Amino acid sequence: MNTTDTTEDQDQDQAPKNSYRSNTAMVLPGGGARAAYQVGVLKALAEIHGKRPGNPFPILAGTSAGGINAVSLAAGAHHFGGTVEKLEMLWRDLSTDKIYRADFFGVLRNALRLTYSLFSSGSPGDRPVALLDNSPLREILRQYVSFENIGLNILNGDLDALCLTAMNYTQGVSETFFQGGPQYAGWQRWRRQGMATPIQLQHLMASTAIPTIFPPAKLGRDYYGDGALRQLAPISPVIHLGANRVLVIPANGHKRQYPKIPKAVQSPGFGQIIGHLLNSAFIDSIETDIERLERINELVRMIPEEDRGMMGKELLPIDCLVVSPSEDIDRIADDHVNELPRSLRIFLRRTGSTGNSGGGVSIASYLLFTPEYCGKLIDLGYRDGMAQRDELQTFLYRDK
Repeated sequence: MNTTDTTEDQDQDQAPKNSYRSNTAMVLPGGGARAAYQVGVLKALAEIHGKRPGNPFPILAGTSAGGINAVSLAAGAHHFGGTVEKLEMLWRDLSTDKIYRADFFGVLRNALRLTYSLFSSGSPGDRPVALLDNSPLREILRQYVSFENIGLNILNGDLDALCLTAMNYTQGVSETFFQGGPQYAGWQRWRRQGMATPIQLQHLMASTAIPTIFPPAKLGRDYYGDGALRQLAPISPVIHLGANRVLVIPANGHKRQYPKIPKAVQSPGFGQIIGHLLNSAFIDSIETDIERLERINELVRMIPEEDRGMMGKELLPIDCLVVSPSEDIDRIADDHVNELPRSLRIFLRRTGSTGNSGGGVSIASYLLFTPEYCGKLIDLGYRDGMAQRDELQTFLYRDK
């Protein structure tokens, strides 16, 4: 758990002085089933917020499963505490069959299609290739999220902006879809861009399409995958949208100690390599972005205040607080692997995809949408949030 001060976007996309205001944003990165941890922190935040009126986070950003949490909060921004309570009920009631289909022959068939795609120009026919069919997730989101409420909450002043990030496979860029007031304009940076659009179910499905695990989603002519891919600056979108105070809740320990090297080191299996690739997409970018912003903030503070507006835009420090897991989620997942469908357990074991195969990486930690595992992460997030209660209260309400 860490408290840090960060500054403006690494591209120096500073907010003009006359538009600077105390906008608080929440950034919810991805992580599959790991995102249940964020719900526990939200539960602590709702308790800290208490009976205070309004929504403490006028700007929300989500990626992958973190996008599910962000969209849910945006749709229920008019009642923060009640929305968090419903979100907790949703996650505690999850089961793998509500997220994806994992029958034995279906997984085998999809695995063969994945293998075939390695030796061809793509998947056969028009059907996207993936290990699992996530159509149940689409249905549960269709029933649970009232996307039309997002626009209503923006009109009513309960929300300023919401953004989701997805990876455009066709063009090879990271795209952030955002919905907010007319004062927000799109942006274009190297390999990433922001586009104003009403957030709909298809945007959320695109952002949650874990590579190789869930099939890409089609938006217009292009196919999209999980927003964590090529997301070089996860905090940048909320700064573009006017935030000067950012709470980040990653689904992994921030600046944790490196694990001890085991005595017997084996060559990594295919599954272990895929696990590291997933971690690099979901975890490394947010940790790197936090560290980079810390350094930029230090440089900004070295500039005399009277000189910070010499380039036409005032350089202002961004306050950032990080609430991250105090326990290793991979190890928690290893205790719950048997809760996965039998077909997946066989696949993960054969490919060396569990944390006890070495390296502390577990693909299961992303796929364990089960009441026991998600409940344990929610409880962990709540404890970690309450452990930082004083910091969070000062961070959110010190000038109110």
